[in-house]
Amino acid sequence: MATPILKVITQYCDVYVDDIRLQQTAAEDKPLYARQMWGYFQAAIPFFTIPNGMLEYLCGTYENPKLTPPQYGNLLYTVENDLTTDLTVALDESGKGYELFCCRQQVYDDFGNAILLPDNGVVTYDSENGTITIHATAENPIAKGTIYNIDFYTDGQFEENLSPEIMRILGMCFQVVWQMRFDNDWLSNVSKVEDKSFFEQNRANKIKADDARLAKYNSDLAGAMRRYEQKLACKKMFPRGTGLI
Repeated sequence: MATPILKVITQYCDVYVDDIRLQQTAAEDKPLYARQMWGYFQAAIPFFTIPNGMLEYLCGTYENPKLTPPQYGNLLYTVENDLTTDLTVALDESGKGYELFCCRQQVYDDFGNAILLPDNGVVTYDSENGTITIHATAENPIAKGTIYNIDFYTDGQFEENLSPEIMRILGMCFQVVWQMRFDNDWLSNVSKVEDKSFFEQNRANKIKADDARLAKYNSDLAGAMRRYEQKLACKKMFPRGTGLI
C-alpha cells in the first residue's frame, strides 16, 4: 500500500513547525499550504542517507521511480464583463483532476499590495470536466475586473508503505531543512545600519544560538538514522515477522 505525501507532511513534519503564517495558510488555502510544505519536504528527503540504500527505497531510481511528486497549479482569472448570472470557464487539459481547490479574491490596498480575501463559495471547481464556475445573481453581481486567485493541488505518494519510524525520521529531516531555511534568512543576516535610533543587540549571540540549534537537529537526525540502521541489522540476524523496513 502506498503512502500519501500529505500524510507524512501533516502527521510527521508539520509538528516541527510553529509558524503562525503557515497555520493561517493551512486554514485559508489548503492547496497552497500543501505546495509550500512539499517544497521544504522535497529538499528534506535526500537527508535520509542511513542506512545505505534508503534513498533508493524511498524514491527508486531514474529508470524505476518509486516516488510520485504532487501536481499543482495556480490561475489568476479576471472577470471580463459584469456578471448577473453564472459563468462557467473551461480550463485546459492540465486543469482537470485536481484533488484540492481554493479560490480567493485578489484586491489591492492603497499602496498597491495584493490582499487575498475568501470568496465564500462564489467560485466552484469541477475536477472531472476541468471547469470553474463563477456564481452571480442580480442580487449579488460580480463586477467587471474582479480578480480571482485560484490554487489547485493533487497529492503525490511513496510507492512503499512507510513505517511510522521511517516517517518520523523524514519529519526530522524536514526539521533540519526548516531550520536551515531560517538560519539563512537574508534579512536576519545582512548588516544593519545603526544610529541613535536603532541598535542591533546580541546579533552574535543569536547566530551562535541558531548554529547550536541546527547542530543539535543534525545530531538528533544522525542518531535516529543510526539507531534505525542498528535495528535493521538486528532483524537480519534475528528475523522476526515479515519485512525489514
